[in-house]
Amino acid sequence: MFTLQIGYQVRDYGAWKKVFDSDPAGRAASGARSVRVFRDAEDQNSVAVFLDFDTKDAATVFLERLRSQVWDKPEVIGQLVSASPTARTLEEVAREGQGAG
Repeated sequence: MFTLQIGYQVRDYGAWKKVFDSDPAGRAASGARSVRVFRDAEDQNSVAVFLDFDTKDAATVFLERLRSQVWDKPEVIGQLVSASPTARTLEEVAREGQGAG
């Protein structure tokens, strides 16, 4: 499993979440198996998103789509974030605890 980890520094979480929920880059159709959204406990405008994919290629293709269809369009994201989003692809190599198989 591969996880795309994305960090956002948002201006207004509610406004950002509304756009996120509209799925402008098509994560549902891109093979994302699960999506998790976290907010920093000390900074509620610091958001982390984790999207799980079966393959590294699927994660890479989705990230490219996200960059070209959302991040590179000021009219979509310009007023939502105060810094450029960050992203990296993680490969799961071990799992323990609940849900471990």
